[in-house]
Amino acid sequence: MEEKKVNRRDYLKYTGAAIGGLVVGGALGYLAKPTEVIKETVTAPAVEKTITVTAPAVEKTVEVPALPLGKGLKFSYIIHGGEENVFWNTVHLGMIEAAKLTGCDAVMVRPKVEGDLAMEIANFEAAIAAKPDGIIVPICYTELLPLVKKATDAGIPVLVSNIDAPNPEDRIKAGGLCYIGQNLRQAGYFMAKTLSKYFPSGTHAMIIIEGPGMVWAEERCAGIVEFLKEYGCTYERLNASTDYAVVESLSSAYLHAHPETGAIFSVGYFGYIAGKVLKDMGVPPGKIPIAVFDLVPPVIDGIKEGYVTIAIDQQPYLQGFLPIIQLVLMKKYALSAWDVNTGNAVVDKTNVAVVEELSKKGYR
Repeated sequence: MEEKKVNRRDYLKYTGAAIGGLVVGGALGYLAKPTEVIKETVTAPAVEKTITVTAPAVEKTVEVPALPLGKGLKFSYIIHGGEENVFWNTVHLGMIEAAKLTGCDAVMVRPKVEGDLAMEIANFEAAIAAKPDGIIVPICYTELLPLVKKATDAGIPVLVSNIDAPNPEDRIKAGGLCYIGQNLRQAGYFMAKTLSKYFPSGTHAMIIIEGPGMVWAEERCAGIVEFLKEYGCTYERLNASTDYAVVESLSSAYLHAHPETGAIFSVGYFGYIAGKVLKDMGVPPGKIPIAVFDLVPPVIDGIKEGYVTIAIDQQPYLQGFLPIIQLVLMKKYALSAWDVNTGNAVVDKTNVAVVEELSKKGYR
């Protein structure tokens, strides 16, 4: 065999060709074989990331009645508050605004004189005869319960507002479907307890009763007395009326005769008159704390001046507004009535400015 010599240039040429052949051959071999997929599971470390997704708007059609919800419905609100009683103006406003909102007709029937039971009974009888779609009434006197039953038996739903029967079971038996108003006895207790931070245990208190014998007055007084007894205080009832001159005369006579009096309660709002009596006697504002119920302009003035310490607001607007709303829903959708405690809102110097503005508009 003849031995040939290969120079460097030829070596590189032949080597490159060989390598190229291998590469091309490998590539052709790869292309000629089926593709092989290698699956591998990789677990990555958890990464917290907040992603905001904007969903497309969803259109939804809601059927709205063509007419107001309470269109064609008529309701009567029978009350004991006389024409001069400004408290009921706020209740009336709530009733009127609910009637406008729902499109129903609502009327409030008031006696000419505060607490005229005979007139209220006559008004109640007339309302039943008119066959409204619902009646709203405070149980100012238990004598009204038979009329609640009479209306119920006639198929007229009756809601009780502002004043419940002393025993709510009696109202339920008579057919009163719910009570919308302040828990009167509990409110009296709450009032006395709230005012107690301004006088020590053992203090002698005067309680002004603007409506002796009337449910609202007696229930609130019972709550006040309950706390005073627990607190070790003595007390005396002062049976008065809603006549300014009568309250002023009785308060003045009692306070002059009992200088030991260290706290004054009123089951209504006429306690502000006792504050004026104290002012006339030269007693500094706040020395003898006074608590009243309900908000009227003289009470707000008394709080600002310091001769009324606290007022407990039962939020009468709700007592006019909510019964109408409930009756409309009952008639329209066969919903049941429900009880509402309209509250023990405390008004004092800390919030009287805000409440005053709402009071001017008739809402507090």
